[in-house]
Amino acid sequence: MAWASKVPAAIDGLVAAFTDWPGLAGVTVRDGPSTSQATLMEVVSVGYTGGEEEIDAESALVGEGLGGSPDREQLTIRCAAAVLRGGDDIVGARARAFQLLSEAGAAIAANRTLGGAVMRARVASHSLSQSLTQQGAQVIVMFEVSCDTYTGR
Repeated sequence: MAWASKVPAAIDGLVAAFTDWPGLAGVTVRDGPSTSQATLMEVVSVGYTGGEEEIDAESALVGEGLGGSPDREQLTIRCAAAVLRGGDDIVGARARAFQLLSEAGAAIAANRTLGGAVMRARVASHSLSQSLTQQGAQVIVMFEVSCDTYTGR
């Protein structure tokens, strides 16, 4: 069996899970960074939280069994749920950003294997960033999705 990390497949699985989830209908789901200059009011990004110094995904490998192959892989994929409101309604923006996080968590809970890409996925942590910008209240909930899997094709 050829060795390969499951990070790309897990990211693809998250993008598909969020895109297909009814609770995220109408929300832009982005796969990584984008060159678009469009101002989005609600977005969930996978494998990208917006910072230039950020690590978007990482993996830790552990030998499994005596043969050492395949390796057990523990993945962390960083995502973000962002909301921009035209006014200064930080409370409403924060509530909506956490609603998007809840919907993303529900999409993962309904499909823990991310379409067969991993053995188990879950939201592992989240953090809040909020500000008042010239375009209005902006709230970003960064969240990490942890996955347990094996390396392989």
